[in-house]
This record gives sequence, structure tokens and C-alpha cells, in this order.
Amino acid sequence: MGVFVARRLVEAVVVLFGVSFLSFALLFLSGDPTYLMIPENYTRQQIAEFRHQMGFDRPWYAQYEDFLAHAVRGDFGVSLRSQLPALPLVIERMPATMELAVTAMALSLAVSLPLGVAAATHHRSPLDTASMVGGLLGQSTPGFWLGLLLILVFGVELRWLPVSGRGGLTHLILPSVTLAMYSMGRNARVVRASMLDALGHDFVRTARAKGVPQVSVLYRHALRNALLPIVTLIGIDFGVLLGGAIITETVFAWPGVGRLVVNAIYEKDFPIVEAAVIVIAAVFVLLNLCVDLAYGYLDPRVRYG
Repeated sequence: MGVFVARRLVEAVVVLFGVSFLSFALLFLSGDPTYLMIPENYTRQQIAEFRHQMGFDRPWYAQYEDFLAHAVRGDFGVSLRSQLPALPLVIERMPATMELAVTAMALSLAVSLPLGVAAATHHRSPLDTASMVGGLLGQSTPGFWLGLLLILVFGVELRWLPVSGRGGLTHLILPSVTLAMYSMGRNARVVRASMLDALGHDFVRTARAKGVPQVSVLYRHALRNALLPIVTLIGIDFGVLLGGAIITETVFAWPGVGRLVVNAIYEKDFPIVEAAVIVIAAVFVLLNLCVDLAYGYLDPRVRYG
């Protein structure tokens, strides 16, 4: 088990290094932030002096080497706009994004797991058809369109729920539903397929022949053996929810990392964008490491293979 964990940790470090390299290179290709930071009346000589002072005149790989040397110590530079350290600004917004992502994940699992199990146990019934059509619609609906539609119906017309900002539970309902809709539909379809496969195995037929109650057959025998693809989806989905929160936070003016990144991209605030990408990637890698460890618990063949 120790070798299994060590290998996954090494892979996680390599992934974070690759993410930092690619994100830095892409940010460099997006343009020179010098002109966003200087007054309009600067002369060419003043512009050149400012660019040299900020280090923007060096090759991008030299700038990346300098960035990496500081990043490993937790220093992601200073925001070009606010002149505050970039990492604390991102960490300050992270609880709001995590709150939204965790709520959306919990909502997705609360709906998709029982819906997928019910669809599998009532195979080719109207319930099965309706749940799969609903799942397909959930996967096909664009998040920004759904968010605007929910705002129009429940915020503007009915005035039941607030449509922007972060506050109590009511502020969380519309953005979490918007963010969870895609994963909810996909997870329901995957749970259904995985359960149908598990229900066809011999151990399920044996349990039923021995008179084991139907609930125990479904949740103790079939669902546990169908969990591996579902656990995989949970790990991937959380990363997708963190990334998808950028659009949802923009639509609902949610004060999370997503809005911070969008504003930083518009302003070409490189340190903020880089710090946010690394933090989100680190959370995603940590979750996938937990998924790998869960594999070893659920299926010893993975642990010893």
C-alpha cells in the first residue's frame, strides 16, 4: 500500500508542475500586461523602462523559472492591480467556491444515486425512460442559459429567491442547482448502467435465491460492487464543478475564485490567474488521490496490482 501511495504522490507533483507550465505559457501568449498598468500619457521610453522594471521584457521561460522558484515557497507574486499578494487573495475566495461546489456535488449525488438505482431496478419501464430522458436534458442544457432562466423565473417573476451574492441558504439554491445539473444527469445514467451490470452477476442471483431482502441486495451487494465507476465520477466531477463554477459564479455574482479569475483575465493580472489555477489544480489532484486510495479500499486488486 505504501508503494501505491508513493507512486500516486509522485504523479500528483508531476501533474502540478505540468499545469503550472502550461498555464504560465498560455498567459504569456495572451499579451503584454504593460499597457494595462501604465497611464495613457507614457512615452515609449517610459513604457520600456516600466516593462524592464517589471521583468516583462525577459523571455517567458526566464520569467517562468523565476516564478517557479518563488511558487515552491508559496510566493505567487503580487497582484498587478491591487498590489497585494496573489495567493492570499485566492485563498480568501476559496471557501465560497468550495461551498458552492460541495453543495452542488451533494445535490447531484442525492438525486442521481437513487434515480439511477430506481431506473436500473425498473429497467425499460416508464420510470427508466423518464429518468434517462431527464438525465440527457440535464447534460445537454448549457449552464449559463439555465442560470439565466432560473434567475428570470424564480428571481424576477416569482421573487422567491435572491439572484446574486452570497448569504444564507436561499442564496445558494439557484447557483448550486445550475452547477449540479450537468453532473446530476450524467451520474444518473452512469449509476443506472453500472447497476444493470452488477444486477446481472451471479452473486446477486445467489443472494436473491437465499431470500435476502431486496433492499439489502440492491444496496449491500449490487451497489457496492458498482461503486468503482461512481467513485471515479465523484473525483472527476468535483474538479469539473470547480471549473464550471467560473461560469456559474459570473452569472450569479458569487464572490468565489471563479469571478476573481474572470476579472483577472480581463485585466491580464497574471499572478492572480496563475495562483488560482495552481490552487484549483492542487485541490483536483488531492481529490483524485483520495479516489485512488478509495479504489484500494473498495477493490484490493487495485491496491496490490
